[in-house]
Amino acid sequence: RSPGLPLFEPNLERAAQAGVYVTSAMRLFIELCPCTVIGVTGSKGKGTTSSLIHRILQLSQAKVDGLAYLGGNIGVAPFEFYRDLRPDDVVILELSSFQLEDMDRSVDIAVVTNITEDHLAAADPLNPNYHKSRAEYVTAKTNLFRHQDNNGIAILNCDDPTSRELSGAIPGQLMMYGSEPQSCGAWFVPKSGSEDCGCGSDSCCGGGDSSAGPSGAYTIWWNVSGEKELLIESDRIQVRGLHNLSNICAAALAAHAAGADPESIVAGIEGFTGLEHRLEYCGTFQGVEYYDDSFATNPDPTIIALRAFDEPVVLIAGGADKGADYTQLAQEILNRNIRALLVIGLTGPKIRAAVEAATERLHKPVPEIIDGGAKMSEIVQNAAAKAQPGDVVLLSTACASFGMFPNYKVRGNQFKEEARKLGESMK
Repeated sequence: RSPGLPLFEPNLERAAQAGVYVTSAMRLFIELCPCTVIGVTGSKGKGTTSSLIHRILQLSQAKVDGLAYLGGNIGVAPFEFYRDLRPDDVVILELSSFQLEDMDRSVDIAVVTNITEDHLAAADPLNPNYHKSRAEYVTAKTNLFRHQDNNGIAILNCDDPTSRELSGAIPGQLMMYGSEPQSCGAWFVPKSGSEDCGCGSDSCCGGGDSSAGPSGAYTIWWNVSGEKELLIESDRIQVRGLHNLSNICAAALAAHAAGADPESIVAGIEGFTGLEHRLEYCGTFQGVEYYDDSFATNPDPTIIALRAFDEPVVLIAGGADKGADYTQLAQEILNRNIRALLVIGLTGPKIRAAVEAATERLHKPVPEIIDGGAKMSEIVQNAAAKAQPGDVVLLSTACASFGMFPNYKVRGNQFKEEARKLGESMK
């Protein structure tokens, strides 16, 4: 069974009823894999987290004559490297709910970044990319750890309500991460002092106010040995946004659980620049930073991207119309420091209307809104004309690319190329 076929597909149901053994490549791989397997799932953040774990373990495994392999929905199909695996190796798998729904054996180290209802849709036998209910979706995700024994490790996000609910059902060791201090886990707090871990305890860190630090400065702490330790400060991290601090916490815990040494963990985090088209830094030209977030094909990741910047932002948004609601995005635009909003594509007028409606509703001034243009060269030039030194130009469209670009990758690559050309012309 491929992940695209749900278990309730009629032909699969008939085969199972006839006594045919129905399985999947991923299920077989996890059953047969001779080494440690780390599985990462979640509605958001699993690709970044998986990639960072892989980077860290590449560094640490080299010290013990082992290898780290990345597969699943990112990297390559795991059976392509199966014959090369040795007991001292580590495999990192990025897994979707579709791959997990028939699992009856869990991975050794399970990471769940979050569980939202983004992948639920109305039942349609012709559309396999859905689950019939929220309960079915959650059950599929939890197959990642529900079959572990006492030696298994589950790493859950304390900021995710569903993950918190599931934390009491972990059969093995539980590690938590997020924005709150943990007795066993990792967390990030605003930087207010070199010894402030955010717990507020007089005996631990002087009872300091963990919210009193400079804007945008954070520290990541962890407790994996019975006492809290400083892991890394945000000025040594290249990726932006609180969501990435959360991803870093998860990756550090997973890598540690797989045997990575602290030096490799810190080095891996410091060298990690994120995934392509996900808040990807493209360069600074005439004092303006350019970021490609073309992977943001719905409003939620654009909202998250905007929260990553304190600087004034020139935002490029719009594209194909998939019926999304832009109300929350419009409110976020008004709450952020937006220098200008460039609207593009079929949804440009809808986003403009949503922002203008939010302005009237919230009684906040509307940012400058202009037509971004039809071609990426024109869009980047118009954005650059609005930006001032110290600003950020952000391509985070909140929409699919169809109609203007073949896909989000082409859209992002064109943005990076035009930004590069702009930089060359300014020399």
